[in-house]
Amino acid sequence: MTMDLKRELKKYFGFDDFRPGQEDILKNLLANRNTLAILPTGGGKTLLYQMYGAMTHQRVIIVSPLISLMQDQVSRLQYLGSKRVVALTSALDFQEKTAILTHLNRYQFIYVSPEMLANQQVQQRLMQLQIGLFVVDEAHCISEWGPDFRPDYLKLGTVRERLGSPLTLMMTATATQPVRRNIIAHMNFSPGDIHQIVLPVNRANIFLSAKIFANQHEKDDALIELVKQLNGPGIIYFSSKSKAEQTANTLTNETDRRVMAYHGGMDSQPRFHIQQQFLAGNLDIICATSAFGMGIDKNNVRFVIHYHLPANIQSYVQEIGRCGRDRKPGLAILMYEPNDRALQMGLIDHTVPDESLLDYLYAHPKMLSTDDQFRVVKFYHDNGDSLEQAKTIFNHARTRRVKELGAMVQYVYTEKCRRDELLKYFDEAVPDGERNPSYCCDHDVDFWDRWRDFSRQYLNQPAQSSQNEAKSWQQVIDQLFLSKN
Repeated sequence: MTMDLKRELKKYFGFDDFRPGQEDILKNLLANRNTLAILPTGGGKTLLYQMYGAMTHQRVIIVSPLISLMQDQVSRLQYLGSKRVVALTSALDFQEKTAILTHLNRYQFIYVSPEMLANQQVQQRLMQLQIGLFVVDEAHCISEWGPDFRPDYLKLGTVRERLGSPLTLMMTATATQPVRRNIIAHMNFSPGDIHQIVLPVNRANIFLSAKIFANQHEKDDALIELVKQLNGPGIIYFSSKSKAEQTANTLTNETDRRVMAYHGGMDSQPRFHIQQQFLAGNLDIICATSAFGMGIDKNNVRFVIHYHLPANIQSYVQEIGRCGRDRKPGLAILMYEPNDRALQMGLIDHTVPDESLLDYLYAHPKMLSTDDQFRVVKFYHDNGDSLEQAKTIFNHARTRRVKELGAMVQYVYTEKCRRDELLKYFDEAVPDGERNPSYCCDHDVDFWDRWRDFSRQYLNQPAQSSQNEAKSWQQVIDQLFLSKN
């Protein structure tokens, strides 16, 4: 079986070897076992269902969270030679959607969002088809976004059953044990029905650093200097759309880097165009909100900077995992000033409706509104949940988000090893014999004392085939930022 799978891998994708976990997951699927796969960012999750479809010639439904992500993956499959691939998204006009649904049986790979999958017309059409594999990409969204942001994720288990309970693959880059249990439960599986393949989240080639700034002005100045001296492609994450746009303009004017903003408030076509420019190497840096990065197949991103505090460690690990996918050294830099926590608390308040708003919306369920909070509350009202049940759901959601934010703040302030702080969140630890304190994080080297003195010339380093071959991070940093002296 091992040799057969490797032969098929070479045949369809031209690779000689699987990445860690891929072969085991494929064996599970080919043995008709429902599988939950936790593979780190860059672990090759899309290859799994693409190869399964290529080998079995069965139809594959892929539930995906973002239009840009679906468009990118459709383009990639078409580039590989598949013409039987389509994405059902809200970007389609009525005629396009009608034509696709009419001829849906022609397609082997069908990408669809949870909201589109909740549409009765789409469900009815899919129920008429034979489905070989049902895939939930970015499955952590079931737990992370489902309860209080995109509740249609919570319907996926029921939809799956309506489609005849096909073989199911759920995939994500990070998931704690409670999140994995949540995913399995919402997909209407019992734990014994699911084979779990969980790879460690640790990315040893990513250097971890964080700095506390006195105010935003100081942080802005430091970011400009960092961008002037850091080399290679990079992503800078923001919690504010306006700040992402403002900073992209500032960096364009103050540095020689090619910089653009990317966020969910932009039209889909400009976002897709910016994403493609970054992938093609025509842009150096993306100033993005969390809408950017899922499924982005760019292996030479050298740094990920978080201008604002992420909402939780799970999101942070996913986002920093988008650098160094080529196994060469990458930098994760978190810039923090005390108001950042207040910004995230404001986002929690904006996302999770309080009890007074719940009282009002339950009393006026027929009012018309496109507000996100109204849309989520209406979901629970129409689902038959009582007002008190809805209050309990949202109180739990708020408590969870605040607790997760607290763990993120603790990471910033920790005086212990940052890698240990991240890994313990996932009940993991650096394996015995693989710890080298000389290259782990900014508590081990004088990164923040020296970075201003480094120039922008980047020295390419070979990918590490094993941790034992890694140089110390003091050497690596000297090569990421070559001294001007």
